[in-house]
Amino acid sequence: MLLSLVPTALLSVAMQASPFVHGVAQPRQLLDTAIAAPIAKRLTLDLRSGGSVKITGGTDKVVRIRVTDSGKPCGDCGVTLEQGSAGLQVRSTRVASAGKLQFEIEVPEHFDLQLASAGGEVRIEGVDGEIKGKTEAGALELRRLSGIVDLETKRGDVSLRESYASGRVHTTDGRVLLEDVGGTVAGSTTSGKLIERRVERPVAQ
Repeated sequence: MLLSLVPTALLSVAMQASPFVHGVAQPRQLLDTAIAAPIAKRLTLDLRSGGSVKITGGTDKVVRIRVTDSGKPCGDCGVTLEQGSAGLQVRSTRVASAGKLQFEIEVPEHFDLQLASAGGEVRIEGVDGEIKGKTEAGALELRRLSGIVDLETKRGDVSLRESYASGRVHTTDGRVLLEDVGGTVAGSTTSGKLIERRVERPVAQ
């Protein structure tokens, strides 16, 4: 269960965790925490380990982050969390073959995201902001996004549904689906099929 929020404070992690030191969670802990949304409205994920990522926009002014290994608590996730002038930064350093990390994250609905991952499925829903990044492999499942989108996977299908955005979604090897989408966002694939269903583009003036 996620920890309760302490207003304006950076919280400690759960499960026999020591406090944050200078804003950094110690790497050999289960990361399960809630943080008051910083002034800089950005979350950066640098996932050298890869892993599945689920990011959901919510109405609370809180960032909640939980990291597990295949759904189970891990004592050596190799994940650190920092808060700085650029916002929040989550980094994973454990080798990709050491297990399958799962990142479950909730952010305020108006928030920017930056992602770099060694591989793994990425699901983002209900976020309005600048949403950018790439994964080396894995599907991109995107729903109810708005703002600027620039997301890419090298191997995997991409779906963008119920969204109004500008920018692009791309895969090198896989299918791209745009469904119930408005705005100038474009889908592209190097090797695969582009499917558009109920896509509305702005009328040129």
